[in-house]
Amino acid sequence: MVIRVEEPPKNLSEIEKLTYNRVCDVECANCGEIYYSQPYDTGQRLNIVKKIQD
Repeated sequence: MVIRVEEPPKNLSEIEKLTYNRVCDVECANCGEIYYSQPYDTGQRLNIVKKIQD
């Protein structure tokens, strides 16, 4: 389950925002483990990374 989605940087134009690849934080519905900085817009596989900051 997606629990948080990155906002595109404010300095991008409207066109650049359409192509900006955001990341998200997801939580496993079965075990509750959270995976940070996962691809949101590109449809790629999960990136297993540690949380760096909130």
